Amino acid sequence: MNLAAIQHMATENFCYALDEETIVISLKTDFDVRDVHLVWGDPYAGGIMGGNWKWKGTSVPMTEKKELQQHLWWSTKVQPTSKRCKYYFEIYTETEKYILIEDGCYTEAEFEAMEGFLLGFFFPWMNSADICKVPEWIQDRVWYQIFPERFCNGDSSLNPPHTKPWADSKTKVTNEEYFGGDLPGVISKLDYLSDLGIGGIYFNPLNVAGSSHKYDTTDYFTIDPIFGGNKVLKELSEKAHQKDIKIMLDGVFNHSGWFFPPWQDVVKKGPNSEYWDWFMVQEWPFEPKPSNHAKSGKYMAFAYCDAMPKLNTNNQKVIDYLLEVCTFWVKEYDIDAIRLDVANEVSHEFCRQLRKKMKSLKKDFYIIGEIWHNAFPWLRGDEFDGVMNYQLTEALKEFWLNKNITVKELEQRVNHCYTMYTKNINKGLFNLLDSHDTVRLITRMAKGNPVNKDTVNKTMQEFVTMFCMEGTTCIYYGTEFLLEGDHDPDCRRCMPWTEFEEGKFSETHNWMKALIALRKTVLALRSESYEFVYDLDKTGKARILHLTKKDKEGKVLHLYMNCSLEKMEIPSESLVDKNILLSNSLSGSTLLPNGYLMVL
Repeated sequence: MNLAAIQHMATENFCYALDEETIVISLKTDFDVRDVHLVWGDPYAGGIMGGNWKWKGTSVPMTEKKELQQHLWWSTKVQPTSKRCKYYFEIYTETEKYILIEDGCYTEAEFEAMEGFLLGFFFPWMNSADICKVPEWIQDRVWYQIFPERFCNGDSSLNPPHTKPWADSKTKVTNEEYFGGDLPGVISKLDYLSDLGIGGIYFNPLNVAGSSHKYDTTDYFTIDPIFGGNKVLKELSEKAHQKDIKIMLDGVFNHSGWFFPPWQDVVKKGPNSEYWDWFMVQEWPFEPKPSNHAKSGKYMAFAYCDAMPKLNTNNQKVIDYLLEVCTFWVKEYDIDAIRLDVANEVSHEFCRQLRKKMKSLKKDFYIIGEIWHNAFPWLRGDEFDGVMNYQLTEALKEFWLNKNITVKELEQRVNHCYTMYTKNINKGLFNLLDSHDTVRLITRMAKGNPVNKDTVNKTMQEFVTMFCMEGTTCIYYGTEFLLEGDHDPDCRRCMPWTEFEEGKFSETHNWMKALIALRKTVLALRSESYEFVYDLDKTGKARILHLTKKDKEGKVLHLYMNCSLEKMEIPSESLVDKNILLSNSLSGSTLLPNGYLMVL
């Protein structure tokens, strides 16, 4: 047995309270392990600690097993009526058995020879205040991300100087250009979004700022006049809520903009400014305009961007100010959620205080962070409800970009995404395939070539797979048209409304609408349950994806997808008594042509 591969600790994603009654306990091992049993029970079953007795627990098999790239992940649930739990593991290969307790692995003889009470792992108490609770309503939602300046021009009187005519889908864009997108334009499209099946709008920043992207905030309390101002956002929120569409705003709290008044005070007064410790200035004075200050070490800024000086979220005065901002957003606009920009650079203290404040205003308020790597330190239940799930994004993209990746390798990466956090947090993950920060999905799939049928089919397959995953789901504006766009800023092209009205994108729009409807109505698609099945492709190397999902009642949904370059005939006997839904029809079939989907 490879003892070095065995991993467990009685905390984090290895051991936690799922709810008021249930503890989830997990273990990592090498592939040589055949079976694992959990021995568990009440730590005080025979008396107090130090008493003259020897603890014995109940052995149960750990039946949930997922394959990772280099490990097996074993998991089970227990329900201690005493609200506390002591446990250890019995680990078996074909020829060996080891006992894992807190200080290491032992043979059965070595373990039996030990004396004393302090053997095993402990979950001391299931405090309800420590249980991570994610808002239930997010499970039913499909979000729609809107980059406001490029979505729809609804009121030309709001246009800034030098506004350009609305561009078509093929026109590349820059951050220096303005096309007049605004909130009246969003209001005018609420019926469209509702008809598409959207249950939430995630807005990129709306506040007064110096750029078209608005990530350089000047005034956190004022919606930019070119978008319509505060009253229009309030109107939009009211009308969206009438259609059961939630509102999420972008919280840009890692940094401000150059013209943020407190920063301008620091630029002018230096250490004499009352806002001096709101920022991270190493050397003053410096030129009163952006001029390579951050790289030269004058002050800290986002990604060395001088125009975005970094806020000191360790400072309680800054925390109080930002909490006042968020409180204003909830009370004035009745928002339902916040996405924190560059969330991994703001202080944990701010994030903890933000959660307490927002949950006191709205018990079911939803908070996510933009974190592209493992975000467990922010997901312990006292900060965020979830993060933008870029880990899943990359797992799916790489599989469809690289024909040499097997279904088994895809399974391992998906399993990694859903074992790196707790089951509680998995419900709050914000799943997406492209955004304002990434190459548009269809463009990435094309890999520099013209978009063709195969590219479209691969893109659709990715969406089906993402829509089968646990968490809440988001599509970037225009992705329902498979709008193209390269790296930032070209991924922020104008929404091609005229072309849509002319029928250009009807097929992909209707397909996405149908997929959203499936996500909302078929409970199994949203469940935590999933299994990769290798009935048609025993090795996974042929890239025939068979995924099953179960709802709470145990009803099974099957998904078949041919992700290879070859056509494949399915033996008819393997489809007996199964209803088949093709991505482009509602008819039955035993053929999986390249790029076509079958949901059984």
